[in-house]
Amino acid sequence: MKVKRILISGIPNSYRLLTCLFLLLSFMSHGQVKPTQTVEPKGGKLITIRHAKRLVYDSSIGVDARRLIGDVECEHEGAVMRCDSAYLYSDKKLEAFGHISIIKGDSIFVYGDSLRYDATTKLANLKGHVRCIEKDMTLTTNTLIYDIGNSVASYYDGGTIVNKENTLKSKNGHYYSANKEMAFHYDVTLTNPDYKMSGDTLRYDTDNKTAYFLGPSIITSKENYIYCENGWYDTENEISRFSKNALIVTDNQRLTGDSVYYNRKRGYARATKNVKIIDTSAANQSIITGNFAEHYEKGNRAIVTGDAIFGKIIEKDTLFLSADTLSYAQPDSLHTFVRAFRHVKIFKKDLQGMCDSLTYFLHDSLMTMYNSPILWTNNGQVNAKLIKVTAGQTSIKYFELLSNAIVIQKVDSLDEHKFNQIEGRRIEGFFARDSIRKLNVIGNAQIIYYVKQKKTLKGVNKTICSDLTVWFNSDGVDRATFRNKPESTVYPVEEVNDEEFRLKHFMWLENKRPKKKSDILIR
Repeated sequence: MKVKRILISGIPNSYRLLTCLFLLLSFMSHGQVKPTQTVEPKGGKLITIRHAKRLVYDSSIGVDARRLIGDVECEHEGAVMRCDSAYLYSDKKLEAFGHISIIKGDSIFVYGDSLRYDATTKLANLKGHVRCIEKDMTLTTNTLIYDIGNSVASYYDGGTIVNKENTLKSKNGHYYSANKEMAFHYDVTLTNPDYKMSGDTLRYDTDNKTAYFLGPSIITSKENYIYCENGWYDTENEISRFSKNALIVTDNQRLTGDSVYYNRKRGYARATKNVKIIDTSAANQSIITGNFAEHYEKGNRAIVTGDAIFGKIIEKDTLFLSADTLSYAQPDSLHTFVRAFRHVKIFKKDLQGMCDSLTYFLHDSLMTMYNSPILWTNNGQVNAKLIKVTAGQTSIKYFELLSNAIVIQKVDSLDEHKFNQIEGRRIEGFFARDSIRKLNVIGNAQIIYYVKQKKTLKGVNKTICSDLTVWFNSDGVDRATFRNKPESTVYPVEEVNDEEFRLKHFMWLENKRPKKKSDILIR
């Protein structure tokens, strides 16, 4: 028996339906074509034909199969599918070709070259020049799986999403229309005129324009380089928070912390816990650590608190200073400032100190200590109302003591009572090989020092004059020059009461001296 084909075209839909029913009933009696079942499949409705120029029944392409040709339009549970031609199987599966479009509601539009759709699973598989459009967002890919029931679009062979100024590319991607979220995996990049994001896994919320990072991620821009392994970025307001190995790198600095908040428009960053600000410039190799930091790109300024420590490399050693608050500024390529406030302590292997506040100009290596400053060097201690220290590239070079200035030096490391003492209105000190080698005392000069002969104490010299210069060797005072009518007396050692032989501003504060780096955090 020859295959029977039914062709209906060019007549109104109502007449077509009546004609189809009549012909189907006539063929049933001959056993050629089974009637189409109207019972809904489990889990959903049947696919409905809304329009086609021609409908062809042909048993050669399968039982209960129809071919739809010309301006085809079908509908399933609110999703309207249009194409040039299609095969419909038992009203449950659809294969469509040419100018594919799927419209879901009034906001989602999907286009492609071919479509396979299953009414039971509600999955649409589109291929060839696929586009998914919702409002101002457009997804393009070659293959797309669209879950019409849950409004989820997925691709697994590369895709690009364009949203206003943002362009996102990835190998795999999922768009959840119901909650306006996207998830991307493998070779993810998000490009904006101001920055570029790249990573392994990224989630994007289209409602609040926020990207969420899961795994190693990088953001690059003209201003900085950002790395993290967890966090989020509000692309509209340009604010973000990064965590897990968070890092922000500028031309000369690196900022890290357990958590870093960043406002790109303001050029402001805030870091908490295990904070580090590293100056990588050749001239200012230094680091600031603490538990909280605020950083301002304008003027390259930072404020650090919570066990705040500043470290500056000086030759093979490092100068550390701590304070309740550290302030760092680098307004230009020539100037760098560090300011320390409250409970300031200094530690270097050959130099220690403490004061209430401090300024350090790294560009000229000048450190100024305020409010009861003290410095210790080897077996010596210096005090004044204000101390200035010049730290060269290799070691401490020079210090200046202003007002109530006094230098104290232990005569014997094993004797806790004998001290050489030098006092004056202003004292200049010069270092050599990390020890004080020369002092110039200007104004109201006074000195008490133990005279040695072949390492044996012979007497104690007490001199008052206007100015004096003192030279030191490894054993203590080597020689002294007194100026302007000096009054000098040498006392036999046995006649001297060490405890009473003290100058006016004598205070030996060895118990406050930081002995190791960790001591500078002791308050």
